[in-house]
Amino acid sequence: MYNFDETDRIELKEIFNDSLAKEIVAFLNAKGGSIFIGVTKAKTIVGINDDIDEVQRKVSDVINDQISPRCREYVHQHVEVMKGKQVIVIEVKKDHTNLYYIRKYGLSEKGVYVRDGSVCRSLSAEEIKRRYEATLNIVEPTIVEMRARKQSLTFNVLKIFIDSAGIRYDETSFAESFNLLIANGDYNEMAYLLSDQFDYSIKVARFEGDGGNLTMRKEFGSGCLFKIYYEVKDFMQSQINNVRTYFDHGQRRDEYLYDEEVFVEAWKNAILHNAYSERQYPAVYLYDDHLEVFSNGNPLKNVSIEEFFRGRSRPINDELMNLAIKLRITDQTGKGNKDITRKYGNEAFEISENLLVVNIPYNKLAMVQSLNDAQNDAQNEPKNEPKNEPKNEPKKSYEKLIIELIINNPFISKEQMASSINVSRATITRTISKSKKIVYVGTKKGGHWEIKE
Repeated sequence: MYNFDETDRIELKEIFNDSLAKEIVAFLNAKGGSIFIGVTKAKTIVGINDDIDEVQRKVSDVINDQISPRCREYVHQHVEVMKGKQVIVIEVKKDHTNLYYIRKYGLSEKGVYVRDGSVCRSLSAEEIKRRYEATLNIVEPTIVEMRARKQSLTFNVLKIFIDSAGIRYDETSFAESFNLLIANGDYNEMAYLLSDQFDYSIKVARFEGDGGNLTMRKEFGSGCLFKIYYEVKDFMQSQINNVRTYFDHGQRRDEYLYDEEVFVEAWKNAILHNAYSERQYPAVYLYDDHLEVFSNGNPLKNVSIEEFFRGRSRPINDELMNLAIKLRITDQTGKGNKDITRKYGNEAFEISENLLVVNIPYNKLAMVQSLNDAQNDAQNEPKNEPKNEPKNEPKKSYEKLIIELIINNPFISKEQMASSINVSRATITRTISKSKKIVYVGTKKGGHWEIKE
């Protein structure tokens, strides 16, 4: 039987609302405690009147997406029947190794709370600084020093990337050659990230307005981190980065929703420089007028802010970065930062003690197109203008372009190829069928492309 008096260990909530993240953070930063959703402040059990599964999903979204560092192992929810009514109980354990905050606000007075008696109190900037510095005394191992949470690992997808890059290796010493072991011979955390068994989902989510209700959530997981990098990159290019095509005084204009090259650099940096040793993962959040690329870790740990904006940085994950360079996923450290600041200025970056956010604004010309605009575009479009085919592009070059895409991403789909080259899917299919170099290996869902010499 629960004691429903609100204390430093108990919080009562009649309904689920936006204050839940603050309340969980407050308990994490104090002694832990229990939150009851479906119980009023007057201790009346009213239960959950909405769809219980939907409310639980919203609670999970708060735990997984709105709080940093990752707190899933310290926060658990379940449903209890009390007086014939369903109540959601959220149990929060204390973690002495981290300072938790609402991800949207970072380590600020709006983001960091602690339970003080029966209320949630915001910490001052000085308190945040003092408590955060205390957590720094705990030395975190790197991803090549941490023992992997799983030890039965295979690397079939990683080997496809390695083979595509022309890197030779001895099968008997594969793990040692690519820094996948700790001293005692067990797999390390980097091995888990690059294995076929990596199963943490990396999210692309869309919110109403500037952070309202979650309206779309796409999860990418199940397999090598490098594969997920390409899956998110290709999803954003083919499904999110819409293009508005129209004719201005007879000249065709394509207005994309956002700068593709800037996003790719930001996403690449997020994947390679994320603080995986804290078992936090990067994400992409979409809003009405911009998108944000999140990564965890302190990019200013080894360089000054001036050096950071000039493109100088030391990778958080040296071995992961070195392997990505060998696999031609990236070329050099720091290039992405320079590209982003050149396009949007230093203001594109939000940097806190252990979080980096890159803000990419949408192109207003591509955001909204009225019905009149669409009708005018259709009327003004030249009748004989070929659609979705590059002008003056010789057909024989399609094979070369497709091969370049496959070298970069052996798992790319035909739809993604068509979007990248700006041709129809039929053109891609026709080119591949005539090619003697491009072959597809494996099942329809689990296969990949290979290039034959």
